[in-house]
Amino acid sequence: MSEQPQKVEGGSILGMAIVIIVLCAATAAIVYHLNPPEAKPRRLWIPAVVDKDTVTILPETRQMNFWTPSVHTREYLAKSRTASDPDRWQIISNDEPLLQFGMTLHSNANVFGYRRVEIWGHGRSSFKPGWWWTVNVGTNFSALDMGHTYQSFWKCSTPVFIELVENRGSVEP
Repeated sequence: MSEQPQKVEGGSILGMAIVIIVLCAATAAIVYHLNPPEAKPRRLWIPAVVDKDTVTILPETRQMNFWTPSVHTREYLAKSRTASDPDRWQIISNDEPLLQFGMTLHSNANVFGYRRVEIWGHGRSSFKPGWWWTVNVGTNFSALDMGHTYQSFWKCSTPVFIELVENRGSVEP
């Protein structure tokens, strides 16, 4: 007996083509969602210099935030510490060391400026007053640089907690 070739109707070919197109589109959508295009990170803050009618955005900067003692710190250390304690460096009798530390920071060309606010806080040591510094620096001034500057000036051997706020990325939302 001779076999006759099967007839393929036009509707079946069109149906298979649609199924193949749908499968390809679904595969492409899945691959896209699993590997989305990398978006530029947004800036967390935008430092700007305003001069008359011009605004200049300072690119590639960061903020470093950290604590230093105040003249009031010693009152609270005396309540909870002994004189031989390694935190003795935190006892200052006047604001002169703070002014000198500020001049040390500002003398570095990579430091654009700073501000400090008297605060109360509790970290790895007891609850006490001090100064919270916000220092604006170029990205070529690292947290390690700040840590060395801090430890060298204050003559402390303990680790320094520094909060970093980066300014890299796009200004577009």
